[in-house]
Order: sequence, then C-alpha cells, then structure tokens
Amino acid sequence: MRTRLSLVLALLLVAGGSASLAWGQALPCSECGPGSHWIDGCASGLDQIPSNGAVVGISTDIGGPDSCTAGINLVLTGECSLLTVSRSNPLDDSNHFPGLRPVDAHLDVIDTEIISMCLTNGTVTLRAGQGQGGIISPSLGAIAEDPGDPLTGESFFDVFFEVDLGGGQFLYNHTPLKIQADITCVPPQVTYLHPLTCLHLFTNPNPGQGIHVANLVTAEHSVNIPGTSTVTLILMVVLLLAAGALFMVLRRRNKEVAA
Repeated sequence: MRTRLSLVLALLLVAGGSASLAWGQALPCSECGPGSHWIDGCASGLDQIPSNGAVVGISTDIGGPDSCTAGINLVLTGECSLLTVSRSNPLDDSNHFPGLRPVDAHLDVIDTEIISMCLTNGTVTLRAGQGQGGIISPSLGAIAEDPGDPLTGESFFDVFFEVDLGGGQFLYNHTPLKIQADITCVPPQVTYLHPLTCLHLFTNPNPGQGIHVANLVTAEHSVNIPGTSTVTLILMVVLLLAAGALFMVLRRRNKEVAA
C-alpha cells in the first residue's frame, strides 16, 4: 500500500509541475485595516479570496528514517474554487479558543473559520472546510491583536483537510494542521506557515479509524502574494528540498560524531 502510494504521489508531483493554472485577481486589505487597533472595528463578514496557493511536503516512509522528511512536494493553486473564510465581530476573547486574550473589555479578537478551500495541481486536490468532500471537522481559527503591537494581528487556523489523490484514494488528518502568520489587515497578504512537525495522514476521516499511510511534513499557504504563480511555488519547493537535504546531512554528521 505504501509503495503504491509513493508512486502515485510521485506521478502527481510531475503532473503538478507541468500544470499551467490561472490565478484570480485578489483584493488584499479591502475589508479591515491596516491601522492601529484595526481589529477593534472590524465587522463580521465573509472573505472570498481567489488568489492563493500552497506547497505541501509529504513522507510515505512510515516508521523509517525519513518518516519526517518530505519525499514528495506538491505544488497546489486555488484554481478549483475561491478560498472562503468567515469572521466574527470583534470579541473580548475567542469563543473558539477561550483564554486566547484576557477578558478586559478590549475587543481585540476575531474568530475565523475556513468555510471552503480547494487547491489543486490538476490531478491531486486538497480541500478544507467542514462538509467539503469527506471532511467532518471544522477548520477554526482566530485573529488576536499582538499585545505589543496594535498594528498586528496574530492569525492562525487549525485546519482539517482531505487530499484527493484520484482513483478513490484519499488522505485525512485526525490532528489539526496549525498554520499561522502575523497579519495587518483582512483579507491578508501573507504566507501562513506550518511548524515543522510530522502530522499523521489516514485513509479515513474519523479519528481512530483508517490506516496511517503517510505524514504531512511541511505546509505553506500563500494568500494574496503579489506575483505568486506556479513558478514561484516551484521555487518554494526547491528551497524546501534544500532545507530537507541540509537537515539530513546534519543529522548524519551528528550520528557520526556520537558514534
């Protein structure tokens, strides 16, 4: 199963690298901000963003020495739908993540949720948003004003997603993928990053069910980045591969020194 999955993902990477996909015109900062304490006056709404894309690194070496090193890197763009994010009115504290900020009458938090996201390379498709495909959990987030900088909001999402490999093969995460970025307005113009950890991927979306067949190792999701294109994302892949290679060299060197 793992060998077959590795071959499928490798073929999808080749297909994705040759795909030529158009990007829609984005309108960053058209709803709220920038400015001091911009979160305080940001009304609830629905942000629909056409210009977004991601680079996702996956390992299928489960239990092996490279289980947390990306062997497959997928370049995905938002050709298949708009990125749709809902946001609440300003809050004293988050309803999604209680304790995010002190309850002090300062309306410095906005709760968010990815309603729908679809990224593709023409062959493989990644979806997020409760009810999209087989996804059963909501992708909740928040924006909280930086206590030391009223111009900046600390934004994050806990994302549950589905990777559609085609041919009836799907991957799901049971633990949310946390992506985070500092933003100065909404919709933001930023790249959300995922801390370098191994996130188990399963063949079933229900926790405790399915087979663990892969790990998500890296994820970068760019929103409204000027000039972002498939070429730019491929360059991001090259940088990720270089970083992974350097990590492997350093790890081998440390083992040799320890021996």
